[in-house]
Amino acid sequence: MQLVPDLTFLKQISDNDMDFIKDVLATFLDEMPKDMEALNTAIEHENFTDIGKIAHKTKSTLQTIGLLELKELALTIEQAIKKGSTEPMLLDQAKSFQQHITQTYPHIQQQINLSN
Repeated sequence: MQLVPDLTFLKQISDNDMDFIKDVLATFLDEMPKDMEALNTAIEHENFTDIGKIAHKTKSTLQTIGLLELKELALTIEQAIKKGSTEPMLLDQAKSFQQHITQTYPHIQQQINLSN
C-alpha cells in the first residue's frame, strides 16, 4: 500500500505553489484524524452506513494528495456498502483503511517539512 503522497496533481493544479501544497497537506493532518476517529466509532458499532459515508468523504482528499491506493480502498468499501453489504469482511477492510491512513501522517508531515 502506497503511504507516501504523490504530489504530482497538487503541483499541477497549483503551478507548483508550495504554500498552497503545504496548506492542503496541513488541512489533511488537521481534518483526517477526526474522520478516522469517527470511522473507529462506526467500526466499533458496526454502523455500515457511517462507514460508507466516511469512505465517500475521504475519496477526493486522498485523490488530491496522491494516495490513490487508499482512495481505491475507500471506493471499494463505499460501493460494497451502497450495495447493501454488511459482511464482517467490510469491517476488516475499514480497520485496514483506518490503519493505513494513520500510517500516512508521518509521511505527509515530512512532505510539509521538506517544502519549508
